[in-house]
Amino acid sequence: MPRKLCNRNGSINSTLPVAKLLRLSEFLHDNHGQAEVSLSFGKDDAGHCLITGSLKADVRMVCQRCLDATAVKLASDFAIKVAETDKEAFDIGRSSANTLEQLEVVRSEEGELDLLSLVEDELIMSLPIVASHDDKDCSDTLRSLQQQARQAGESQTSGSIKGLEALAELKQALKEENDKQK
Repeated sequence: MPRKLCNRNGSINSTLPVAKLLRLSEFLHDNHGQAEVSLSFGKDDAGHCLITGSLKADVRMVCQRCLDATAVKLASDFAIKVAETDKEAFDIGRSSANTLEQLEVVRSEEGELDLLSLVEDELIMSLPIVASHDDKDCSDTLRSLQQQARQAGESQTSGSIKGLEALAELKQALKEENDKQK
């Protein structure tokens, strides 16, 4: 399929429900949302099939501070050359290694390429390493726990609560609050 689209300078512009992207959904709070997909197919100067694309999606991930859902905007622009054989993939990689052109090379099996997996891979690679709200947007529960931690830290000098015990209490309180919300 990519070879036909490349030969015709085809394009695909569509929206895709995030729920259809099962591997991506594993990283998300829920599978709500849409991904905007724009793919263009053509040939480079050497005659290799070239796919350029742009992806955008609004998803919800788990905030690593308060464990509530937080909105995350994903975006990815990419260029991929498609190779039909291992030798062709090696040649493409070798020819672009000495230039500023840093393209991915994808090997298609018998002229077929799973475009859905390609889109999903690019979205997964655009996920943030750590998802979190802005400080001002984190939950009231987190702010309350932070205040308790400060108070516990201040009272630590009197020996009433040690730092690790305060941390364990905060962790337990946050877990209980998260369980209540489910």
